[in-house]
Amino acid sequence: MEILIIVSIILSFAILFAGFYMKYQAPRDEQMKMGLRTERAKASQETWAYANRTCGRYCLIFGGIGLALSIISLLVYAFAGDDWGRILAVITPAVICVGTSSAVNVVNNGLCSKFDENGRLKEMK
Repeated sequence: MEILIIVSIILSFAILFAGFYMKYQAPRDEQMKMGLRTERAKASQETWAYANRTCGRYCLIFGGIGLALSIISLLVYAFAGDDWGRILAVITPAVICVGTSSAVNVVNNGLCSKFDENGRLKEMK
């Protein structure tokens, strides 16, 4: 049980670190080796910046939620008992994984709506 809570805390910090990196430190060179690396995101420098900034923001949000849930599950496990702590400890990694996975889909949909297939900003009507 304790291991699951520890893994949740480590996963939360990893997502927070990845979100910070993508939002503030994603490479701006032509290689684009680290960050959100989808074909749509690598189409141009503008799409790359938008995708990493937006996905980084979502990762920071879900990493913070995951960290808060991990700490709550640790406290519940310590004070309320094994059953409630176990429920929260199982829910926390699922929330983190579903949240970050859905963030990639949301960013990709945003890329499709804001940019064309060549990475140029679409004209708003």
